[in-house]
Amino acid sequence: MVQLSSQALEEEQLRSNRLSRPSGVLAVANCLAADPDDALEGGALDSFSGEDYSEIYKLLPHLGGLSDSLLRKLPLSAALQLNAALQKESRSADKMTINAKLSLNASKLVKNPLRIEAGSDNRKNILHPARFLGGSSCSKQESWLLARRFLGDKGVSPIGNYDMDTVGCGGCVTPRAWLEIHNPSSQELKLRHFYLPNVGSSGLSAKKVALEDGEDALSIGENLKEIADMDGFRSALNSAREAMATALPWNHSIAAIVGFMLNSNYCQADLQGVTRKAQVLTEFVDYVLGRNALNWENNQPFLASDELAHVWAMWKGKRSALFISRFSDRPVKKREFSGPKDICRKFNYGKCSKQSDKECTSAFGTKLRHCCNFMSSGGKACEKDHPRTEHK
Repeated sequence: MVQLSSQALEEEQLRSNRLSRPSGVLAVANCLAADPDDALEGGALDSFSGEDYSEIYKLLPHLGGLSDSLLRKLPLSAALQLNAALQKESRSADKMTINAKLSLNASKLVKNPLRIEAGSDNRKNILHPARFLGGSSCSKQESWLLARRFLGDKGVSPIGNYDMDTVGCGGCVTPRAWLEIHNPSSQELKLRHFYLPNVGSSGLSAKKVALEDGEDALSIGENLKEIADMDGFRSALNSAREAMATALPWNHSIAAIVGFMLNSNYCQADLQGVTRKAQVLTEFVDYVLGRNALNWENNQPFLASDELAHVWAMWKGKRSALFISRFSDRPVKKREFSGPKDICRKFNYGKCSKQSDKECTSAFGTKLRHCCNFMSSGGKACEKDHPRTEHK
């Protein structure tokens, strides 16, 4: 007689136990060949162990959308019938055209909206599952207005630690752009904030000081370079679109501007003979950004791509006289002031606040004389003790 070791006896006992009760997989397989109504006397699938459900899903693949908890509540016969019905529907869908499939899916979503549970989100390493839903199919302007109703007039808290390298726009967005782009009502957002030469601390920290002609005050502002050419314009516009899609995924106002530019070939037909096209288009984009900011503040939709064609025609029409003078490469004659440089121009037009030339100096400390700077036909200044306005 053969003597079995204790380990062999344990293994044999386990094998006998497994054979004495069909697994969930075998039960389902048997029911597929038998009458479902008689299977396990209509018992629910919760009679199987949890490890069987992955195998059940393999045999009944069309139940893959059901959770384990819901599947356990179904009688086996109902599960088989449901799988068969879903399989039949799937075969019908396979024969549908692409447009019919898209339409069917859209109607299913309308009839069966997803329920989004509450959760936490810090916009970095804790992201709410709602961020990974498919995009909305309503009008882009409608989603803008819904966001306006939900967020109020100031947008969201600005941050700047977005990944722009992945989409090829790394180092193309200034900190000022990130500050303003999160607030759709900002009138300070400009296209040059996305111009590569303006990125970096030097472009933003440097200041320019300008003395306006005929004014005493100095104007101080950010030293941002103007967009010089069409390559720079296209790059800045693309960076602006990617930055907005990253910061405010529901805001498609810049995408509408991009669409207008592409559809009109960057307004090529209207810019014949204008050599500084990039500056013209940059001014127009800045104007549209300002209009959209005002629309957000007034709870109105952003300007759509087709609307921008009319806005462009109006904007260009009001500036048509300036196109040649401002945006051509023709040399512009600088304004020359008559008379010697040490004569006070304000005195000659009655605008100098100083009582005498002993007190009068330029912004750079040059002493200025209070005398007439009217030039005679011989090219010599009058220099008498009266302003030039007394000459007839």
